[in-house]
Amino acid sequence: MKSLSSAQATPASDLLGEIRNSLDSFHASELLIAHAVIDDPASCAKMNISQIAAHCDTSVSSVVRFSKAIGYKGYPEFRMALVGEVSRLNTFDTTMRDLDGGITMEDGPADVIRKIAAADALAIATTAERLNPEIFTRVVDAWEKAPTIATFGLASSGYVAMDLALKLNRLGRASVAWRDAHTALTSISLLKKGDVLVAISHSGTTLDVVDVMNEFKARGVTVILITNGLRSPAASIANLVLFTSARETTFRSGATASRIAQLTVVDCLCVALAQRSWSGTKSALEESRAAISSRSGKKVSDSEKGQSSTKSRTSLKQGEK
Repeated sequence: MKSLSSAQATPASDLLGEIRNSLDSFHASELLIAHAVIDDPASCAKMNISQIAAHCDTSVSSVVRFSKAIGYKGYPEFRMALVGEVSRLNTFDTTMRDLDGGITMEDGPADVIRKIAAADALAIATTAERLNPEIFTRVVDAWEKAPTIATFGLASSGYVAMDLALKLNRLGRASVAWRDAHTALTSISLLKKGDVLVAISHSGTTLDVVDVMNEFKARGVTVILITNGLRSPAASIANLVLFTSARETTFRSGATASRIAQLTVVDCLCVALAQRSWSGTKSALEESRAAISSRSGKKVSDSEKGQSSTKSRTSLKQGEK
């Protein structure tokens, strides 16, 4: 399979958030444009390509590269999206303005709750918009054919990897989750050509993630990446990439948003996979429910029953005296 280039990602509606998230991946000239747009989106939205290049002391070609790096075909499409973003900010979208301002020291508990909830809700909405249906379908195709699907993630992404493996197991699919590079690499013989490795990384830049992906890809394993990073080293390695959209906010509340965005992708994929073989999936789910149903309440052992009966008889005799 061919790798999905960053330019093929579907643009998300949270444009300023996407630009902020991508700052680390921009080249020097692109970074000048990014900061200009973030600092004064309204003024930049009024400029043609030559004007914004002059305003940022860079070239027209740099403006085109910047537009493509964000996921647009060129500057005209990017400018239209920026105009729409400015319109939302200037009219009714107070939520976006709150997120752009981040969480401040003056915010009270109600403000913190509102802003974090808004960031998480926005992550779900923009991730759903950003998912490419064609790539999504190819991922489900690969899962359907794979004898084994392994998942890998570090830190908070590791919890998403575990959640995905659990969901796959409940669907009757063989899956294992790894949360550190050493364990993944020492288990490399578990996967063969035709199997799938799903790597999960918000930034797509973590060295351990890149190393694990490279090792498994070299063995002929299909490598799928779930990431927020458009132009990241991990995205350039993967056979297929599904992009999330979660903006970072003050005090790392974005860490929760990134996890929620990743879980949204996982849920969509697992439901799509379940659709492919509904009778088999239903049977697997029923078996798993039956296996855990007896654990839903406390089981009383025979010895406990005996102790309970003894106590009851003792109490009764005491009451008769």
